[in-house]
Amino acid sequence: MGWKLQRVTQLRDSLDAIKSGVQEAVRRNPRVLITIGGLGPTHDDITLKGIALALHRPLQLNNEALELVKEHYRKIETKSKLTTYRRKMAILPRDAKPLPNPVGTAPGVVLESARTTIFSLPGVPSEMKAIFTGSILPFMKKLHSKPPVEVQIRIVGIIESALAPILKKARRAYPDLYFKSHPRGKETGTRPLILLHIYNVEDGSESKVRQALDYIVEKLSGLG
Repeated sequence: MGWKLQRVTQLRDSLDAIKSGVQEAVRRNPRVLITIGGLGPTHDDITLKGIALALHRPLQLNNEALELVKEHYRKIETKSKLTTYRRKMAILPRDAKPLPNPVGTAPGVVLESARTTIFSLPGVPSEMKAIFTGSILPFMKKLHSKPPVEVQIRIVGIIESALAPILKKARRAYPDLYFKSHPRGKETGTRPLILLHIYNVEDGSESKVRQALDYIVEKLSGLG
């Protein structure tokens, strides 16, 4: 969709780790920060508490989130009970809003911190994907709806070190574009394969990407 993923960080189930990890991320002023995991009812589900500590916000019961949790259990139980553990999934940082979870219990969460929108998703893959698709994708498309302009080249018969000087010249000639090579197989193989991606997320970059493609193909033909 034209967004750039800048960093992925893995944190242990520790309030100190989550607090410092979120604070470090927010200090970099990303437009969007997404956390995954730690929203459930058990003792190790402490992501929201860590976020609350990082942003210096109290945790409080969110009535909208509580209703989402109740609704889920009403669907799967004849006589549902709101236990302390289930209630825990509706306790959010102040000013946070719940996001519907169509395939599970724990709601997703969204909150604002300066210019950063923070989304918190459950760690169960099906739940994470459902909330991402239903709530986060529309948000991201609204801010940046155009996909990147991208081409992919399959280069057979040369190794990456032989491609490197060509990419260096291409990057100098087209500094606004992103070039990424992915070797496939072993260099000692009879026909080494490299997948080369060229792309840009800015408007009007189609011609530049095409010119860069032609430039690289011309330089590669000279290696024969």
